[in-house]
Amino acid sequence: MRADVYLTCFTLLALAPTASCGGDDSMTSEGTATTTGTTAPGTSSDPTTTTSDSDATTVGPTTAPTSTTTETTETTDPTTETTDPTTETDSATDTDVEPFCGDGEVNGDEECDDGDDNSDDGACTAACVSATCGDGLVWAGVEGCDDGNDVNDDACTNDCALASCGDGQLQMGEECDDGNDLDTDACLNTCVAANCGDGNVYEGVEECDDGNGDETDMCTTLCAAPSCVDALQSGAETDVDCGGPDCDGCLLGQGCTDGGDCGEGLCIDAACKVPETCAEILAADPMAPSGAYTIAGDGQVADFGVYCDMTTDGGGWTIVWATSGGDNQQPITGDAPVAGDPLAFAPFNLTRAQKVVVAGRTGEGIFRRSSGQWIKVDSALYDDQLNQNLKRWTQSVTITANDNTSVMGWIGYANYSHAGGGDYNVTMVDGPTCNGVTMMGVDLHSSNYLHLNCGCQRHYLYSYSANTLDGDGSYKVNTALGSWPVTATCTTSEGGGLALLAAMR
Repeated sequence: MRADVYLTCFTLLALAPTASCGGDDSMTSEGTATTTGTTAPGTSSDPTTTTSDSDATTVGPTTAPTSTTTETTETTDPTTETTDPTTETDSATDTDVEPFCGDGEVNGDEECDDGDDNSDDGACTAACVSATCGDGLVWAGVEGCDDGNDVNDDACTNDCALASCGDGQLQMGEECDDGNDLDTDACLNTCVAANCGDGNVYEGVEECDDGNGDETDMCTTLCAAPSCVDALQSGAETDVDCGGPDCDGCLLGQGCTDGGDCGEGLCIDAACKVPETCAEILAADPMAPSGAYTIAGDGQVADFGVYCDMTTDGGGWTIVWATSGGDNQQPITGDAPVAGDPLAFAPFNLTRAQKVVVAGRTGEGIFRRSSGQWIKVDSALYDDQLNQNLKRWTQSVTITANDNTSVMGWIGYANYSHAGGGDYNVTMVDGPTCNGVTMMGVDLHSSNYLHLNCGCQRHYLYSYSANTLDGDGSYKVNTALGSWPVTATCTTSEGGGLALLAAMR
């Protein structure tokens, strides 16, 4: 219904409450409204009265003033002038929306707003805050990590980079990290502290570093060239700081390869040691000359000096006694030391204890004249009781002369009852003498000279000095053996005996 109709009806109702307003049927053909007359109080109206299509007929007198109709006609059509409520609502909505993070506009406290591109791995985070190292968010392509703490020695540094050797930061598992690519300073490129043996030369600290444990090459495990004072067996040394072409000789017990490596003793079985016999000396050095040497004692007997015969019958003989053949010289079993040169057949003698030491290390004995003839036996010249009181000993042996004539026989000694001789014998096999039959080489016919047979018989070597019974000996030969000739069948003279030496090997 038109607005002017509503207003006209409203006016009429205000003026006459009983009046009614028609619908579309009250409209004239030209669109002019037909007004039904208002019945004055006390009158009635015919409700069936209608207007024609052409003329508006008023039933009864018209009471509404003309101005009322004019006001009604000027009323605005609500369908054309009234604002569409839908349109008004949308406009209000668009105008009242609050800014928000993600709308693509930087508003309020926002540092940035990339709209739909906001994320926690870009330059602008989903919270519209600019990405920074330490915010706990990894900025893709810029940061390697971001753990949001200020600990610089964990897996993520304070520069938001993944911890790595060479970043200049010391992390767990690294010994050092100097942030450079030098392998010649205190910290290697592997973040391990430089040390001798790592194969890198630490400038100013190491002379060399070949990274191996070989002390015999040009660089030792001290990262220095071999030295005679480095407390190592280095370079060409045969033991620690000794031997070889450059260092002093080695001490006893140290290693060696030849005699020149030893400052003490000789190189025997690859060690510098005091030799035990002249045979050991000769084995260690086949060119060792005859002469004076020191051999080892046995724990009870100290090391002592001897002379070695390095030529007779292959050499290696340790000389224990010698006589010039004169008077008042020690017998073969004597105990008093004498220091002459036995190689020159000057008087020489070891103590009984020393003789026992040599005997315990040897298996052959020899007697050699100054004229060069000799006889040898396949046994040491003494047993281990020589140094004890009132001892005598005999031993069956093979006796060989220097022309290789060889027979069976006996050797023996007595360290008592030999004032007139008889302290030592080299004798034929048992047989008769002028006073019985020998037993184990001797007939024991006199207590003054136990190991001297009656008439000096059956002896390849004997001692006899019965004139003064002073305990010395004059050594002679009663029975020849091959190239070993007789000197005197039996004589008691003082002195005048053989110039002779006795030795063992």
